[in-house]
Amino acid sequence: MLIATPPTQADPHFAVPMQIADRLNTRIRGSGERTLLFAHGFCSTQEVFDRQVEAFAPHYRTVTFDLAGFGASHPSSWHPERHSALEGYAADLVDLIDALDLQRITLVGASMSAMTGLMASVARPERFEGLVFVSGSPRYLNGDGYFGGFDRESLDGFYALVGGSVYWRKAVTDMLLNLQGAETLEDVARSVDCTRTEVAYTAARAIFESDCRCWLARARHPVLVTQTRADEAVPEAVGHYLAQALPDAQLAFLPGRGHLPMRTQPEALNALLSAFLERTAPRAG
Repeated sequence: MLIATPPTQADPHFAVPMQIADRLNTRIRGSGERTLLFAHGFCSTQEVFDRQVEAFAPHYRTVTFDLAGFGASHPSSWHPERHSALEGYAADLVDLIDALDLQRITLVGASMSAMTGLMASVARPERFEGLVFVSGSPRYLNGDGYFGGFDRESLDGFYALVGGSVYWRKAVTDMLLNLQGAETLEDVARSVDCTRTEVAYTAARAIFESDCRCWLARARHPVLVTQTRADEAVPEAVGHYLAQALPDAQLAFLPGRGHLPMRTQPEALNALLSAFLERTAPRAG
């Protein structure tokens, strides 16, 4: 069961009633009996999946949206209490699925949306066929024999940077692309630049302080786990951990580097996604 603090009607951000699909700038393209629901990650927007939508819309219904507080989502979509934990984003996802009456979903969840997608699939298992984790992690903090890639000191330093420095946007862009000061992709940098500091700080703590390992055994659908081998946010060990902890998982590493392979390695990701969709398609008879 997902528990998320709902917005109150007294909050001025919620003075204008809007449907959740409108609040999250939802776009539906293509057609088909099966639905591909794309959910982006931290400091990103739905445009990061443009190459996937282009490839799959001719044969599937594709649904993209902007997470609360990011991209062109309406200001009323984000609430500092509701979205101080990943469960708030997962509750948004469930609300969107219900509002659009989505069925036969394969959710492609990037980064933070891998775990919120898993939570949504547990809440609405009858609506899903499969899950694809792109650069997802159930836990970022090291400890108890688990290697997530970050120690407490590095996380506290990151929070301090986001909360108190004008340079946090460049640091986040470099982390997403693993370019370390090299020329960045303009659209990725722009999505980071447009994120409000308060949203980024709150979301960063929601992501990096989360521990979703207890959700993995509850997965009821096939999962494709994929990432690059050179991801500053999600080390290789995390991919192997997910593949072992999930009941039905396939692990495939992508070429290249960085946290956004859907943007930097689109053909390779599309090929994996196509094969996964074929494998999880219901068999006639």
